[in-house]
This record gives sequence, structure tokens and C-alpha cells, in this order.
Amino acid sequence: MTDNPLNSPGPDRIVVAGDWHGNTSRACGAIWYAGLRGIPLVLQLGDFGYWTPGAWTDRYLTAVESACAEADVTLLWVDGNHECYPNLYETPVDPDTGLRTISEHVHHLPRGLRWSWHGKTWMALGGAHSVDRHMRIEGRSWWPQEHLSDADVEAAIAGGPVDVMVCHDAPDGVHIPGLMPGQFPDDQIATAEWHRRQLGNVVRSVNPSLLLHGHYHVRYSDRLGQTSVIGLADDSAMQSDNLLVLDLQGQR
Repeated sequence: MTDNPLNSPGPDRIVVAGDWHGNTSRACGAIWYAGLRGIPLVLQLGDFGYWTPGAWTDRYLTAVESACAEADVTLLWVDGNHECYPNLYETPVDPDTGLRTISEHVHHLPRGLRWSWHGKTWMALGGAHSVDRHMRIEGRSWWPQEHLSDADVEAAIAGGPVDVMVCHDAPDGVHIPGLMPGQFPDDQIATAEWHRRQLGNVVRSVNPSLLLHGHYHVRYSDRLGQTSVIGLADDSAMQSDNLLVLDLQGQR
């Protein structure tokens, strides 16, 4: 990689995207949505599709890289709760950029990474709880690293205030439409609520003006104190609910 996409001043506009779940057509469609509008960067909010190694994952990553190259777009993504963490963590973090480079145009934003665009401090903080663990297999379709650890939380808080957070989960204290009791086992819901508190502890400490997240597969907005919270829908929704164009000079 010759250019660091996190360098200041940063892009004037970006496209923010919700969960893709390895959906090649939706991922490439979002990349071309940006490219055709002259927007140089897509920031994806987790459950990107970094699945277990194999032909299917290879085809997906190759298609995403090819779309980025053809559209002249850089893709940054935070980890969700369904990425294959052991495989992801085998890729080293570049000490110069702070990024995990997956391919020439595709880069993972590690938890707690900070950067500045147009005078605003950004922080990435991926991860969430899989409430459907009872239907998954540890080490094959869910991994313990999906959770924000206490060390992740402490490190994120230690850096001080930020202006924008990009996450997979939502903090506690915001109302997410469509969450109904009884959809998943009580113990899994309790753990999911604990994870939201983990993230909420960071949010209340670093006090961003804007937090963007995925995970809940619904487009909505709410406020948590001084923080505007926007959730984006997933690849099963209309593209307009999965994508958001963000004007960084005017901060929306």
C-alpha cells in the first residue's frame, strides 16, 4: 500500500455501509455506488464477510478487491461478530498505518484505532455478541474474540475524547426498533446486553458526537446524551437502508 487512507485531511465524503455477510453483489454494489459518485472510500460496519478460509471466502475477497480496483475505491471495515478471528489476527497490523491490510484496497480497522479526518478524531471499535450461538459451533461459526474485552474497553477510554466512533454493536441506552423478547435464549440476550454496556462505557467516557454501527439489521437513529447514534440495515434490506453518504467537511 502506497497511500494511507487514514491520513489527514481525509476524503471529503465517504460511504458508510451496514452488514454485508459476505454478500458479493451487495458489497460490490456498494463499492460501485461510491465509485460512480466520485466518493473514494467505503467504511463498512462489521460482519463484512471475513469468513473461515476456503474457496467461497477467497472468491468473495477477490471480487471485493477487484471492484475496489476498478471503481478506484478504498474499503475499510471494522470486525463484526461473525468474522473468523483466528484467521484475521494472523494478518499483522502495519506499524505505520495501524491497519490490517487484507488486499491492496481492502483494510481492517483494529479495535481502538484512532485517526483524524478534517480535524475530527475517529475511533474504530468492532465486535458484538452472537445471540444465535446455540445454533453455531465454536471455532467454526463463532469465536470468543467477538466480544470487546475489558482490555479493549480500557484502551479505548484511555485515549480520551473522540468525535466519531465506528462500531458493529450499539451502546446500551439507545432504542433499537424491532428488538422483541423471546426471539433468542434469555442467557444470550443477557450477554448481548452486557456487551452493549461494555461499549456504552466507552461511549460515555469518550463522548463522541456521532456513532455509526451495524449488527441489528435495521436503519434507525437515536441519541445517547450528546451522541447521535445511527444504525444501518444489512444486505437483506434495500440499498438505501444499508448505505449512508457522509459529508466529512460538514459532518453530515
